[in-house]
Amino acid sequence: MKTISTTTSHKTTSSIITLPRIIIGIVIICLALQIQKSKSVELPKYSLPEYVKESVLERVNNHRSSVHAQELTLNDSLSAEARRYCEMIAKGNLQANLASVNLNMALNKRDVEAWDNQKGVLRNVAVFESTSGSPALDAMRTWLEHNDEANNLESGEVTTTGIGVVKKGNTYYICQLFAPRK
Repeated sequence: MKTISTTTSHKTTSSIITLPRIIIGIVIICLALQIQKSKSVELPKYSLPEYVKESVLERVNNHRSSVHAQELTLNDSLSAEARRYCEMIAKGNLQANLASVNLNMALNKRDVEAWDNQKGVLRNVAVFESTSGSPALDAMRTWLEHNDEANNLESGEVTTTGIGVVKKGNTYYICQLFAPRK
């Protein structure tokens, strides 16, 4: 009987040692396959312009909350304007085509600033290649590092915003307009 007991005990010990090795091997293979799969994804959800736009709004409102400023509401016409500005920059020139000014005439950067002043809007712009994997985070970092942009983010005089995002290659063009309630 002792022999049977020892043999059974030996088989159990052998199975316990082998089973974890098999499980670890399966886990390693699954992880390797998942890594390969994630490398083949062309455009993750988090880098899509619409997601980046939502994430920028969320991050801006979280920041405004931390400095006791009113949450901003998104305005579609300001967002369309911000997107047009991003598209213009992405094309490699500083000419803007602002639909609301003089029958779509081409405008230079000074004209854009004059339009901003006339409409009472503030404008933040960020152009970068995302280094963190979160373009919204990179835009916020950029804006918070500069006094004018940080002041725009925290202004108590604005309650409405428009956000435009364009991705061209690995570069993101993000524009945020801030305005009093419209």
